[in-house]
Amino acid sequence: MRARTGRWTARIDRWRRSCGFDRNDLRRHVDRVQWRLGLLLLIVFLSATPPLLAHAVQAASGSGVRAERQQAATRHRVEATIVKVQDPGGRRTVTVAWTEPDGTRRTGDYTTWRGAGVGERLILWAGPDGVSITPPRRHAQTVIHTAVDGTGVVIATGLPALCLYWLVRARCDRCRSRSWDAEWARLDNRIGP
Repeated sequence: MRARTGRWTARIDRWRRSCGFDRNDLRRHVDRVQWRLGLLLLIVFLSATPPLLAHAVQAASGSGVRAERQQAATRHRVEATIVKVQDPGGRRTVTVAWTEPDGTRRTGDYTTWRGAGVGERLILWAGPDGVSITPPRRHAQTVIHTAVDGTGVVIATGLPALCLYWLVRARCDRCRSRSWDAEWARLDNRIGP
């Protein structure tokens, strides 16, 4: 048991030192600048992302649930028969006829890419906005849209910070490289022929 805790402690200590959380006298000024700017960008990301994420997720979830309720209340399933098909340029405008539960006969149009022939019977969804192939919105769609919106917010807030850190790191790497070259040149002059 002691060997396992020793390994974990060593790993955590190694991670802590690699992130710059130590008092290493061999670290250059440029290393400390890079570490501080990286830490600052991480703090900005961690403080800005949660409120933005909460707002986006709440808005997406609220509008999705409202759409679910509205579509469930106003749309119903009908068995329709195709009475006319128009084919202007690949997209078919299909006219269908169906009987409502109260016995009234209705017709409606919808557009599809799928081949359809007169006399075919289809299961469609009718509502005040017309007839459609797509069923009312399900809760799973709301969950997926909310997750996608949340992921987009995290990417939108994290990507600029990450790009800025890459730019800072590239600049610091160039400074480190020049510093190393100067140190080697000074060492060569000391040792010299």
